[in-house]
Amino acid sequence: MNAEELKKELGGAIESLQTKMDESINVKAKEIETASAKERKALADEFKKDFEAKSETLKKMQEQLDTLEVKQGRISDTRKKSIKLMVKDAITGSDSLNQFKSGNSQKATIDMPDGFFSKTDDMTQANSFESTAVVRPDYVPGIFFNPDRTWHVRDIMPVGTTNSNAVPVVREYAYSDASDITVEGAEYKQSDFDLKMTSATVYKITNYIIASEEMLEDVDGLTSYIYTRLPSKLKNKEDYQLLYGTGSSEISGLITNATAYSENLADAAVQLIDVLADGVRQCKVAEYMPTAILMNPADVTKYLLLEKDSTNRYLSPWVFTNETPTIAGVPVLQTTAITAGAFFIGDFSQAGQIFDRRQATIEITNTNEDNFVKGMLTVRAAERLALAIYRPSAFIYGTIAAALANGSA
Repeated sequence: MNAEELKKELGGAIESLQTKMDESINVKAKEIETASAKERKALADEFKKDFEAKSETLKKMQEQLDTLEVKQGRISDTRKKSIKLMVKDAITGSDSLNQFKSGNSQKATIDMPDGFFSKTDDMTQANSFESTAVVRPDYVPGIFFNPDRTWHVRDIMPVGTTNSNAVPVVREYAYSDASDITVEGAEYKQSDFDLKMTSATVYKITNYIIASEEMLEDVDGLTSYIYTRLPSKLKNKEDYQLLYGTGSSEISGLITNATAYSENLADAAVQLIDVLADGVRQCKVAEYMPTAILMNPADVTKYLLLEKDSTNRYLSPWVFTNETPTIAGVPVLQTTAITAGAFFIGDFSQAGQIFDRRQATIEITNTNEDNFVKGMLTVRAAERLALAIYRPSAFIYGTIAAALANGSA
């Protein structure tokens, strides 16, 4: 066996022994966790004896490898400190181990010095002790990610709180109005109002991630990144529920309860601007003052900002300005919460209300499943809320294709 083959074999044996030592430490730690206080010192002494024996074997193997390296002129024949001394210093200097041996702790941690498990090789940037750290990269601090929505449905609605799991709402369901002039001595005109009790149920929206202890400790900004991203994803799902929730084991959403758009145009040259203005008309006829028109950004760009006439002139000046498009005095708010191909008009200020039972909270623990023994952490986020819709007829919903087709019929 030549020198290179012997080096390779010794290197593999050293790595294997190091792995066994790591496994032995983990096994012994688990035994100690379940041991009584009287048994801990004996287990600690046994652990120390076994660890020193393996360290001595490791030292001899490393010395053989060093001898081969010296012969090849790769390293100096003297080292700053032998492996045996490194291990001894680590054990005697471990406050965690001393606490364990005295029975004041159920586990011990021994921090080995830098370079203990390092391999010596040619001093190149690729295989130096610090890997490629001879010339360290100049990292830009922080974690960069795609932005979330700049605003959410709750930003344009009243928000309250509740201490219950449901919010009862009494709503006018139907009425018959016979109000009229009444002559002297004649019977009064009778009007009937039907009231109906509805209940806005509180629902919980959740998410979680699992990350290693090392990730949270070593990656700059990871904690703040997680604490930002988890709630933002909750709010995206909240938007969907507030708009599209079916009411079956989930929130009964605004669009689910909205009135369908009913066109009043019959214009062969109808444009979406006409449809939106007509939708505002429909809302006002029902005696509401709409506060916003919600549309997907793709539709705003296609049907409003870039719409041209037969001579390729823009129908509106919005494309040249930074102003928010306004139809019949109602601002058009762009949001990806609305699916492309639809529009939603309504009085968001008084026709409904969000009730928070518990605002978005973030919790972190290592007691989930086998996280503790694996060094993993679970970070979870949750919120509880209900949506009370007071006046469903204050909301108008329609699809663009159908509205344009009907308007030009």
